[in-house]
Amino acid sequence: MSNSTNTESVYEEIFEFRLVAAIDFGTTYSGYAYSFHDDPLTFFCPQTWYAGQGNLSSLKTPTCLLLNPDQSFNSFGYAAENKYVHLASEGKHLDYYFFMRFKMDLHWKDMTHDTEINDVTGKGLPAILVFSSSIKYLKDHLFQTLEDRGHTVETSQILFVLTVPAIWTESAKQFMRTAAVQAGVHTNQLVYKTATRKYAFKITSFLNIQFKKCGTADFSVHEVNEDGTLTEIHMATGGPYAGTIVDEEYLKLYSKIFGYKTMQKLKANDMEEYLAIARNFETKKRLVCEEYMESFNVKLATTLSKRFKSKPKKFKKNIAEIGMKDFISIDGDKIKFAPSAIKSLFCTPVGGIVSHIQNLLKEHEEVKSILLVGGFSESRLLQEEIKKAIVDKTFVIPNECGLAVLKGAVLYGHRPLSITARIMKYTYGVASDSIFKEGIHPNTRKYKDENGEFRCKRSFSILIAKGTKVSTTGVEIIRTSEPITTTQMSVAERVYYTDKENPVVVDENCKLLKGYKLSLPENNGKPRIVKSIFTFGLTEMKYRSEVIETGIQTEGTLDLL
Repeated sequence: MSNSTNTESVYEEIFEFRLVAAIDFGTTYSGYAYSFHDDPLTFFCPQTWYAGQGNLSSLKTPTCLLLNPDQSFNSFGYAAENKYVHLASEGKHLDYYFFMRFKMDLHWKDMTHDTEINDVTGKGLPAILVFSSSIKYLKDHLFQTLEDRGHTVETSQILFVLTVPAIWTESAKQFMRTAAVQAGVHTNQLVYKTATRKYAFKITSFLNIQFKKCGTADFSVHEVNEDGTLTEIHMATGGPYAGTIVDEEYLKLYSKIFGYKTMQKLKANDMEEYLAIARNFETKKRLVCEEYMESFNVKLATTLSKRFKSKPKKFKKNIAEIGMKDFISIDGDKIKFAPSAIKSLFCTPVGGIVSHIQNLLKEHEEVKSILLVGGFSESRLLQEEIKKAIVDKTFVIPNECGLAVLKGAVLYGHRPLSITARIMKYTYGVASDSIFKEGIHPNTRKYKDENGEFRCKRSFSILIAKGTKVSTTGVEIIRTSEPITTTQMSVAERVYYTDKENPVVVDENCKLLKGYKLSLPENNGKPRIVKSIFTFGLTEMKYRSEVIETGIQTEGTLDLL
């Protein structure tokens, strides 16, 4: 198809709902919050979630899903953990499906509707089933909470805001939308929230750091406008620096001391003891700071204690080989960690965060304030290290950092136009056999059409480039095209996105976002023009295509095939 494009502005009508509910579906913890249209600043959350053992409680519940042997829903969160532990203690767990921290799959993979993920024992199920079941639980829990508190709210009166990391791929975000729709949320009542924007300051600009419960930290830079709205001035970036990395480093110590196979066996045969290791550390982790001088003493699982007593010299040698001889010791059925050993677990994520902030500030010296939100922001050690490394900025750390993301998402649902502009993270375009350009298109893609013109096979026709600032009220990209051959009876449009700013051809760096087809009328000598309109800048990307001569149209969102 030959083509041309131009840009226009578009405004999407903002519908009012009686209630806005945000769902923060994370790898480690998940939760929700809501507020009513007539009082958006009064936030409501469910009751505190309790682990069922020890003193551990939180304002969110673990992202753990338990499905019955027939793949139907059993339980979620702490309830799923405790139920699975009970099943394992009776040897009845093997036919059940238990999933933990499965959201990481979306960060590292391009998920499709056919993708499978494995539970803790290695059994696979469709990922869409696992994610939709989890979101449905949170949605149903919301309705139960509303009912218990005496509120009668119809499903159609709720706008749902689903928080997702800003650094995710488009396919991952669309996969989450599909899962939410399967969970019973109508697509017209669902928007994404990719960064917390609750706080507006009378400053030139601020760096917003959001620690998501998926092993990542998101960084974005915003400018505060005179009317209090925000403009994104740097596309969202991120890295594997969140609090889950500290947890992983802690569990790695056990594997290095007792052996990976031993820990896997403990996980398979004594889930209660395995979960106790993580839960005990979660409580202690929150207390670590620069002045932290308290040793961390933990009772060993029976399996690990027996292993140590059978070969004490071997395990002491393992401790020495990882350089922890003076910092970790085992005495009977207890393992003792020196304060410096616990602090060392924070080195990788904290170092990565500090370095990332410093690099962003080199590009944006005008930044005056740094806003920290998300669960890991509550870490006193993290706060101290950032302030020590960056001394000329104002730091804003709101109360209940872990809920700031949810509250910001709720407010965004009430005021979606509080963000005036976004920066495109990817370059979007369509595959098109355009006229061949010497020195630009590769010769391997060159061919001659029926009219004798040289064309480039599957060139990348850019719709909008990475780094472009777009209004959040929407920008329309209009593209017109004509069939290349006289016998062509349909148009198969394929939309791609890539991290490259100026791609020339569709190659392995380009990811398919959407494909659709339009029928063409028979060739009667008149131009058979197809007009396509692509909308960017809204909470989801849309398209509308029409064959001018026949009026045949197709439209939809740019989501997964």
